[in-house]
Amino acid sequence: PLHFSSGTREVWISSRDQQVVEDCGFVTGAATLHPVSHRTGRDQHPVYLGSDGSLLLWKRCLRGGWFGTLVRDRHWSVQRFLREMELTARARSLGIPTSDVIAIAATPAGIGHRVEMLVRLESDVETLLDTLADETRSDLNRRQVLRAVAETIRTFHEAGFLHGDLNLMNILVQQVPETPPRAILVDLDPGGLGPAADRLGNLKRLVRSYRKSIRGQIPPLRHGEGIRFLHQVTGADQALLRRVVRASQDLLPQSEWRR
Repeated sequence: PLHFSSGTREVWISSRDQQVVEDCGFVTGAATLHPVSHRTGRDQHPVYLGSDGSLLLWKRCLRGGWFGTLVRDRHWSVQRFLREMELTARARSLGIPTSDVIAIAATPAGIGHRVEMLVRLESDVETLLDTLADETRSDLNRRQVLRAVAETIRTFHEAGFLHGDLNLMNILVQQVPETPPRAILVDLDPGGLGPAADRLGNLKRLVRSYRKSIRGQIPPLRHGEGIRFLHQVTGADQALLRRVVRASQDLLPQSEWRR
């Protein structure tokens, strides 16, 4: 990425997006556009219509968990965010649908830095959590969605990548009329990966997210959906499939084992 400074603010920009980043005011930190909407995460993040016609999410990077209650908007280093920017660019260059992180900014704030991110948004998307919560969807549509999700994750893993927080909220489902569903991985955060992280660990994290969500946010998977998904997401690798099934049995109640 290109590197710029504006006072104490440092900014890294994808070279192909320099103009749209400068046009929205991200380099200086003062937006020159009016928000067209907001997206909810750990904060209300404004969304702008960029000069190229795309939607741009201007995101303050906030900490979660118990540590976030102490230093919610401070990060010791910007390197994990630069790694995410690099990872998304590499994955997208291979045709793997992921976030499109086009700029990152870091501003010193006493101890640590405040970090912001500019992300180009996809249209017609919702989280996998919201998709699974919709009980009006047909069995066929659900199979298509889960197959698309499994194929994206499998391709991502087989390309040598791991996701720092693979959960139902960090998988977007795009459904455009007359085309098959498309799954997009977002908030890759390689800085969230432990030193022993592996493909099985990524999939266990996704199972734990499902376990948490069926406690009130979504209904359980329908009969056969779970095992088909695991078969597809592992690429029918029998050794890996057995390991994921055993891990799922340890993480889920017995009523879920055959889903």
